[in-house]
Order: sequence, then C-alpha cells, then structure tokens
Amino acid sequence: MEKKPFNWKAAIEENVRSGFTELLILQILSERDMYGYEMKKTIVERTDGAFSFTESSLYVPLLRMMSRGLISSRKEIVTGKRFRTYYHIEETGKACLSYGKEQCAAVFSGIEKLFAGEDENDERK
Repeated sequence: MEKKPFNWKAAIEENVRSGFTELLILQILSERDMYGYEMKKTIVERTDGAFSFTESSLYVPLLRMMSRGLISSRKEIVTGKRFRTYYHIEETGKACLSYGKEQCAAVFSGIEKLFAGEDENDERK
C-alpha cells in the first residue's frame, strides 16, 4: 500500500487557525448580533481571508458556545415562513473574549520573540 505524502501545509494552517474560531465569533458578536452567513462573511473580510470556512462549519462552535452560556440565539422571520437565527454574546462570552484577547497578546508576543531569535538568557550575545 502506497503511503500518502504528509500535507504539512494543511496541518500548520489547521493548527494555527483552530483555536481562534470561537474568539473571532465572540469579537464580531461583541459589536452586534449576527446570523451565520453574516458572521462568515464578516470574519473572512476582516481577516483579509486568513480565516475562511464554510457557513456550516460555524455551527459546531456556535452550538458549543451556546451550551457553555457564552452566546444565545433567537429566530426572526425574514419573509413568509423563512427565518434567520441571530446570535448574541452574553456576559460570560464578553468575559471570555476579554481573557482570550489577553492570552492571544501574550502568546503572540512570545512567538514573535521566539521567531525573531530573541532570548534574554542567551549567552552567545
């Protein structure tokens, strides 16, 4: 059986992006209530395409976030029998977003130092 080559680019992309989806959703919901397609479009546009996914791939994190009490949802009739589900950030979600932003800043700072080769304890300097 022939072994498929490891797709390291896809693995890196998945690992880098996977932890941020919920924080991105919380950020845009902190600005206003939105429905799924609107969230997807907003995230893609505001991250210059760095985060792109299908609308349906948002629903797993949305359901997980609702079960944790971070967000809530409501249905609104659009036309006739059609409706949209709008999502709203709750106080717990706001606290989670604030903490997430702090953690991201710390992690990004540390990564930037590591990638730049900075080490205060490096005796080779």
